[in-house]
Amino acid sequence: MREITTVGVIGLGTMGAGIVEVFARGGLQVIGVETTQDYADRGRGILQASTDRAVAKGKLDEDGQAHILDRITISTDLGDLKDADLVVEAVPEVLSLKHEVFAKLDDIIAEDAVLASNTSSLSITQIAAGTRHPDRVVGLHFFNPAPILKLVEVITTVRTDTALIDAVVELSERIGKKPVVVGDRAGFVANYLLFGYFVSALRMLEQGHVSREDLDTAMRVGAGLPMGPCTLMDLVGLDVCHHIGDVIYSHTRSPMHAPSPMLERMVTAGLLGRKSGRGFYTYARAGSGQVVEDEQTPAAPEGFGLSAVGVVGGGEVADELASRLQEAGYAVTRVTDPGSDEELAGLADVGLVIEAAAAPEAPAEDELEEEGLWVEEAGEDLWEQLGAAVGPDTVLATVNPDAAVVVGALSGRPEKAAVLSIHTPTHHGQVVEIGRSSATDDSTVALLREVVTRIGAEPVVCKDRAGLVVDALLMPHLGDAVRMLDEGYASVQDIDTALQYGLGYPAGPFAMVDHLGADEVLAVLEELRSAGGLPADAVAPSPLLVEHVLLDRPFTG
Repeated sequence: MREITTVGVIGLGTMGAGIVEVFARGGLQVIGVETTQDYADRGRGILQASTDRAVAKGKLDEDGQAHILDRITISTDLGDLKDADLVVEAVPEVLSLKHEVFAKLDDIIAEDAVLASNTSSLSITQIAAGTRHPDRVVGLHFFNPAPILKLVEVITTVRTDTALIDAVVELSERIGKKPVVVGDRAGFVANYLLFGYFVSALRMLEQGHVSREDLDTAMRVGAGLPMGPCTLMDLVGLDVCHHIGDVIYSHTRSPMHAPSPMLERMVTAGLLGRKSGRGFYTYARAGSGQVVEDEQTPAAPEGFGLSAVGVVGGGEVADELASRLQEAGYAVTRVTDPGSDEELAGLADVGLVIEAAAAPEAPAEDELEEEGLWVEEAGEDLWEQLGAAVGPDTVLATVNPDAAVVVGALSGRPEKAAVLSIHTPTHHGQVVEIGRSSATDDSTVALLREVVTRIGAEPVVCKDRAGLVVDALLMPHLGDAVRMLDEGYASVQDIDTALQYGLGYPAGPFAMVDHLGADEVLAVLEELRSAGGLPADAVAPSPLLVEHVLLDRPFTG
């Protein structure tokens, strides 16, 4: 295998120009080729602007910039690639166009030179069919912006020469990237997992489950991801998302990747995200990242003057909740014994009651048959007692598994009932989800938003359905990664690396599973499957996940 010292890049759009910069920064000679002089000049301008920004930010000095740009030659003639050791095509995602490029290169470059495609979704095997030497073709998928994001997916086919793979991995590491080697599957690793997650998020929006702002807050703050799905899709471009999603679905027919009618309508209407100035959000201008108000922007909240809150139950959750409410300035009434009429009488004048009772102790073995009935009757008695003890406008909420509709029905005040799901803080903060039934009124939701905000958390309002938002999106996403591992497609390390360095996740999916607990992931997936309404393959736990739970084995470490 020849040493790679000179690289050609065909196509100098944003992605192609970024790849040119990456190789030049890595000390290689680079030849960038475009179809016309105008496009070549545009590519040169992208390179100049990118390196200018690096100088302005102090990440590159002027001498370093000059050395990088001196290593780059811009051309409109494919013949200038004759001495290249590696040629990367970064042309539009059209298979016939890629075939045309590779067929021309057969008569230009040396027979032992490497051909690579930067495709994000097309089959490398199909692309390799356009050349006389498919054994020298590999996928080399950089992530945008290429000079910043570390991940490179190295995609192999059944024909790819093993020595070539080793050489490309070594080159990727030499230029400061994190390569992962994967087989030729639609979407590869990062995009396959990401776009399944996107489709689930789009389904939530289509069904009116949650607003765009709360959806983004749920996944950025609640799950700790770099940004929410709406913000990320606007950044990528909704047309790009639509195209990549269609390609993945056409190859897999996975219901998790079924095209979103909502996304298709938006693309048809020209709402492409930041690039067009409007997508899920509205931006100050085309190409801007500054979000401005539009007709969907929520109105500023009104104060409710709530001063007194009741907390029902004992244990750590109730104690912490009461403490945070007191620190936020509320007068807190504690009820540790719901069976006490005297304690319940203290709730008569509070505007909000939060039930946070600790789970009952496990019954003795001879009582197991009656356990379900006992819990059901205890729950009925509690909500009937609370409904009778508080004022007509008092809001009732629970942090326990009772559904909002159950709380409302048993207490006799369905319009004043909701559930609260308090999530563990992430590096972005803490989310408290507010689950509402179809009867929960807007004033109840607004009051709970205010309370959650005052205790220092981020409120997310959604329909009270299994998993609410955070778990309903995150757990199938993690389960899909385990399924990918179970199918032998990529290793734990490569999948974690792909999402950390390609998508900016704070930790890879397997590190997240181990942190949350595989048993918790499995329990939520089983709950989602039992509740129905989601594609079976999205929530069906992988047998490998079940094995790790039963054997109490971590995926990492």
